[in-house]
Amino acid sequence: MRPDDESPPRPSHRLARPRAMSASATRAPRVASGGDRRARAPRARAVAARAPAPLASPSGAPVRHRAIDRARVAFAVAPPPSRRRAERLAQTRAWVDNTAEVDVPVPIAVVWELWQDKTRIPRWMPWIHSIDVVDETRSRWNLRTNQFGQDFSFSWTATDFPPITREKIHWQSTEGLPNRGAVTFAGGVGGAATNVRIRISYEVPDVLAPFGGAVAPLVENILRADLARFSEFARKVGRAMARSGVGGDDDDA
Repeated sequence: MRPDDESPPRPSHRLARPRAMSASATRAPRVASGGDRRARAPRARAVAARAPAPLASPSGAPVRHRAIDRARVAFAVAPPPSRRRAERLAQTRAWVDNTAEVDVPVPIAVVWELWQDKTRIPRWMPWIHSIDVVDETRSRWNLRTNQFGQDFSFSWTATDFPPITREKIHWQSTEGLPNRGAVTFAGGVGGAATNVRIRISYEVPDVLAPFGGAVAPLVENILRADLARFSEFARKVGRAMARSGVGGDDDDA
C-alpha cells in the first residue's frame, strides 16, 4: 500500500481511570475561629491603611492586576526607615566649599567696621534679601535669587563665634539652610589697603541637586561679584571719610 493511501489512526474509546484524590484535597476547608479573625483584623486594617490607592482606568474603574496588588502589599508592610539609616542618608548629602577674595584700597580699620554692621551687607550682597539681628550673636538671614531660570529663596539662623578683632569673623547656621563660613582680613604693606577673603561651606539644597556641578562655580562667581561691589562701596566710604577729615557718613556713598 502506498503512503498516500494510509488511513488515520482510529480514536481510542477507552475511558481514563479516575485519579484518586489526595487526603489534603478531600479535607474540609478550615474555618477560622472568632479569635483568629479578631487577632488578624488589626493587622489587615493597618496594611489597608498604609497601602496606596489602587490605580484607576480612564473610565474611573479600579485596575486590578496581580503584580500591582503585590507591589501595594509590599509597600504597605515594608518597615519604615530606621533613625540610623536616616542619619546616614543625611550625612551623605553633598557639602560645597566656595572662596573668593579681593584687595580693597581702604585701611583695615574701615573695612572691619563695615562688616560689623550686618544690616549693610545686602548693599554689596544683593542676593541676601534681608538680615534681622536677633541678639548679639544670632541673626536671621533671608536669601532670594533667580538662577537657572527659576526663583529660589532660602533662610537660616546664624550664630556668630567670638571674632578676632580686625582679623576674622566666622559663623555657623543653627536653623534652616545648613552652612558655615568666615571672612578674614589682612592689612597690606603701609596699611593703605586690605585683603578680604570670604569662605563659605553649605549643604546643597534638594531643589538645586539636579543642577549638580553647576552650583559651585555659580556661587563662586556670585561671591567674587559681591566682593567687587564691597571694594567699590568701601572705596567710596574711605573717600567720604577723607573729605570729612575724621569720620564721615557712609550713607553718602
